[in-house]
Amino acid sequence: MTRSVRIILIFIVGACIVLISTLAAGVIALRLANWGLGRLVENEPNTVAEVGRSIADYEIPAHYDEEYAIQVADFSLVAYRNTEQAGHIHLIQFPETIDVDPGALTQQLQQAAGLNSWTELVAIHHIPCTIRGRAATLVISEGFNHDRRRYRSAGAVFAGNGGQALVNISGPADTWDQIMVDTFMRSLR
Repeated sequence: MTRSVRIILIFIVGACIVLISTLAAGVIALRLANWGLGRLVENEPNTVAEVGRSIADYEIPAHYDEEYAIQVADFSLVAYRNTEQAGHIHLIQFPETIDVDPGALTQQLQQAAGLNSWTELVAIHHIPCTIRGRAATLVISEGFNHDRRRYRSAGAVFAGNGGQALVNISGPADTWDQIMVDTFMRSLR
């Protein structure tokens, strides 16, 4: 075997070792990321209910089931999904040290809407309401989802058990149930 053939073989073997090491590191990194996300996101109904109760007490509307909960760095989020049609309820608890400005939050959500599946999100109603004994404003917005289907969203900032919280209910505009939204808002205690 000539010297040049040996150099080429050493180079090929070295490249294979680097490639295999990179693939192994990638697989390990993906498994760790999946493990970490799995530890953050809980989809057990009892855990979702427990995290939800840490935000506020409320009555889940008919046809909504627990979807997932996340608790990290004093932030809590619970999600419920409508089992009969598209639609979700989200509750988010912010740490006590964070003061949520409803106007700024609405503006940020509208800006973020341009970056995700919601487009042309427009506030159509501002409804004064009372949540947990305090004055709040329920903002009803409409936009289009990624399928160009008109969606509606109702959101309000309120005083949760551990600081300010946000409630958001979304679903198709053509089957929007404002009575369910109002009933859920009144159930927050």
